[in-house]
Amino acid sequence: DIEAVMLDDFDEHANHLGIKGIGELGAGGTGAAVANALYNATGVRVRDFPITLQKLLPGLEQLG
Repeated sequence: DIEAVMLDDFDEHANHLGIKGIGELGAGGTGAAVANALYNATGVRVRDFPITLQKLLPGLEQLG
């Protein structure tokens, strides 16, 4: 069960209806999941975003 909490304070960052979305919370782990998938597939750990081919290739060359 999810409890809805109503606040009476005005938030100047909310939209014109006074509503703020929280849908972005689920996207937080996406980058880490992609980075781990690339590591599992290639053996190369890239720790800087965005992950590009230019960041991946040097590690692949080191693996031989």
